[in-house]
Amino acid sequence: MTSRRVCAALLAACAVGGGVGAATAAHAFQYQGSANGVPAPVFPSAAGIAAAEAYLDGRAGSNGFAVVDTAGQLSGVRMHERFHSASLVKAMLLVAYLRMLDAQHRGLDAASMALLYPMIHVSDNDAASAVFAIVGGAGLTELAQAAGMTDFALDPGGAWGLTEISAADQARFFYEQDQLIPPQFVSYARGLLSGIAADQSWGIPAAARPAFDVFFKGGWLPETGWTVNQAARLERPGQTIALAVLTAGDPSMLYGEQTLQGATARLLGA
Repeated sequence: MTSRRVCAALLAACAVGGGVGAATAAHAFQYQGSANGVPAPVFPSAAGIAAAEAYLDGRAGSNGFAVVDTAGQLSGVRMHERFHSASLVKAMLLVAYLRMLDAQHRGLDAASMALLYPMIHVSDNDAASAVFAIVGGAGLTELAQAAGMTDFALDPGGAWGLTEISAADQARFFYEQDQLIPPQFVSYARGLLSGIAADQSWGIPAAARPAFDVFFKGGWLPETGWTVNQAARLERPGQTIALAVLTAGDPSMLYGEQTLQGATARLLGA
């Protein structure tokens, strides 16, 4: 097991190579509290990250994990392995749609909200297909490029649920999401991503609440075994982090949910 941490001195280089950008790093320190001018300790700790990685190494199937800590540093295991997104890509569909509205100088109307709300709140597939038909592969690709994703790939057959993603890309995406969303839509998007139906709030939110405000999306898909994924942005006074846990080949959906929750609990020191 190897923890691949990105040191603060390399943040500028990461920005060029698709990592956490300088502006985002500054945003991270904005949330990182201080006392008498001394920065607060970076969270989560190296021990928490190592515990999450060790836990995942012992789980069935395959998995990838990434976290962006309060210093804007990226760590994880199998961070760049590609997994099918399942419904996790709906968070990208949401942001791509809002960026399209901004480009067209349009506001949110009833028709838009009638698609976006069910797509996020209850992970409605018909709504997601309608949004994908509107923004297209080009809209998702443009967003992936804006977010600096290096592992993103559309399904050649056009199935949005088979989009290929990595834990590193998704952790960075959720960390930077407020900057990727046009300002007039940030509050709306945050409301959707923090208000997902209770029966879909397993995994990361189950482990992180109530200590953190959780903005997240999950996805699940029966393939050869189960694909069960989540990515989230966690906020509390003085701290903001983002993480993604992606799994494939799980014996059951419940097993995948438990993997996500167990990794998050260890990361947060619960």
